Amino acid sequence: MFNFDDKDTWHTKYGQKAVPFNMVIDLKTINQLQRFEYVPRNNGRNGIIIKGTVAYSTDNNKWVQAGNINWKRDNTTKSFEFAGHPTARFIKITVDEAVGNYGSGNELYVFKVPGTTGYLPGDINNDKKIDNNDLTSYMNYTGLRKGDADFEGYISKGDINNNGLIDAFDISVAASQLNGTANSYDSAAKLTGFIQISTAKQNYKKGESIEITVKGVALSNVNALSFALPYNEQQFEYTGLQILNTGMLENFTNDRLHSNGSKALYPTFVNVGNKPLLNGSENLFIIKFKAKQDVTFNLKPVDGILVDKQMEYTSF
Repeated sequence: MFNFDDKDTWHTKYGQKAVPFNMVIDLKTINQLQRFEYVPRNNGRNGIIIKGTVAYSTDNNKWVQAGNINWKRDNTTKSFEFAGHPTARFIKITVDEAVGNYGSGNELYVFKVPGTTGYLPGDINNDKKIDNNDLTSYMNYTGLRKGDADFEGYISKGDINNNGLIDAFDISVAASQLNGTANSYDSAAKLTGFIQISTAKQNYKKGESIEITVKGVALSNVNALSFALPYNEQQFEYTGLQILNTGMLENFTNDRLHSNGSKALYPTFVNVGNKPLLNGSENLFIIKFKAKQDVTFNLKPVDGILVDKQMEYTSF
């Protein structure tokens, strides 16, 4: 229904009930939305959308309800207005009722607010394209948080999931479009799993090395991962990271000093382009610290995220 050919009518599978179903429209750029128009089929009425709901999102994960659809059962063009002109990349139309319990249509046109300019997510340097320069910027700003001196401005646009942190999701938006775009995936596959950390013991003497084993547990379809590991720099000194089983994911890890004086390590691994996914349960990497005084190990990962090729994510 998006090929702009008035002679071609889209229809759900014939002979099978389709309602209820969702249509998710990826505009590719983030825009200020005015309305969309749905042009029904002009050669019959089966599948004409009658009732449903509309939502929008910037990241295809967190959705905001925009309103209800209640259209006539005829072939006239239907329109939906976005109240308040929200900014979004994705539009989701949930169809609850359609003629014959099918879905059909000729075209669906989306209109942005006149005079506004769309923003390409992941284009940190704002040159209207995604390239390795954007990936380099993400590498430099991994772990940057809202409140840090460098966050506001063009870097804040790189926080695509709007969680106040440059993390694996944000990097994936750019990385998935480089070196063999990550557009090959099993849409039925589900993202699952979590990350856990462990050490050989709990108490360490000053000067001792501390090795933190990071394990992926029941991972499925993981294309990127990251978490934060806050630590007291009076007690711990970060000395490095040993990669074990991260597949072809590239290392974007950053040890960051925040503007408020706090320290945190941001282990971050992301596939660049179309690369194999992480699956199963195994040790992924080892984080190495040195005890700067006698300490009890009590570090906890926060803000953990796993991302798949469809840019869906789960937190841990």
